[in-house]
Amino acid sequence: MTDLGLRLKEAREAKNISLDELQSLTKIQKRYLKGIEEGNYSVMPGKFYVRAFIKQYCEAIGLDSEEIFEEYKQDIPVSHTEELPSQLSRVRSKKQISTKGSKVLDVIPMILLTVFIVGGLVAIWFFWQTKDIADEPSTNSPNEQTEFEQPEDSKLNKEDESPTGTETDETDIATDEVAKEEETPVEEPEPVTEIILKEKSGMSGVYELKTTDVFTLDISAIPNGETWVGIKNAKGKTFYSGLMKDGLSQQFDFSKETDIRLNIGRTLDTVVKINGQVLEFPFDPNEKVQQRITILFSPTVQ
Repeated sequence: MTDLGLRLKEAREAKNISLDELQSLTKIQKRYLKGIEEGNYSVMPGKFYVRAFIKQYCEAIGLDSEEIFEEYKQDIPVSHTEELPSQLSRVRSKKQISTKGSKVLDVIPMILLTVFIVGGLVAIWFFWQTKDIADEPSTNSPNEQTEFEQPEDSKLNKEDESPTGTETDETDIATDEVAKEEETPVEEPEPVTEIILKEKSGMSGVYELKTTDVFTLDISAIPNGETWVGIKNAKGKTFYSGLMKDGLSQQFDFSKETDIRLNIGRTLDTVVKINGQVLEFPFDPNEKVQQRITILFSPTVQ
């Protein structure tokens, strides 16, 4: 390894730049970069490229190539000292980039000023156009009478000409309509089923079903859901016990029962309806997945 190669390698490693990264920066193949560090110029594609590649190497790691050439001219073969074209280097300095960026920043204020002036002229033009329209006189004279207006005398004459029998007929029709409304029986609204939560503790809740003579129960598992359900009455009679999943539902008529008890294994996947109304569980299903529900039924006496 030559003194030049050692100097370049140490400078590259001081900047934590690998040969692969240097290859990306200079666009010079890795084997040529390694040849420069080892002083093995025989791997170069031609005599001219030795000096060119060393120049690009120096620029990529922040060294002055002219000083390097002067200091280590003994490490570069004399046959490879041809003059380099000034445009050969593919490494762009930060100064070149910043100069172009500054030119763009200088143009931006001029663009903004132009937009502001044009916008002001458009606003002034729009204002004068609006003012001219507002100042135009009305095309209709105040003394002119539109084709839809009629003289007051004409209106009075028409009112006088209307037959007196018309008012009588209208009065009779109104009287008949009132009589029909009085004869129509008024339907009383059906009483709303009341489902009242009486008490809750642990994982159990007690509801009371009132103001109805009907007690229907519809219980189902939500789509893609799964739950275990058990249904009994106060005497221990089992109406249903099993696994429900994926939209499966069961309907029951408990109008002759007074006490129904539900044991639901997974309330998150279960929907309970009483007389068509969705029952709100006594506890948040996210907090208590399994819940026991008792429904007390007192039919309304007719």
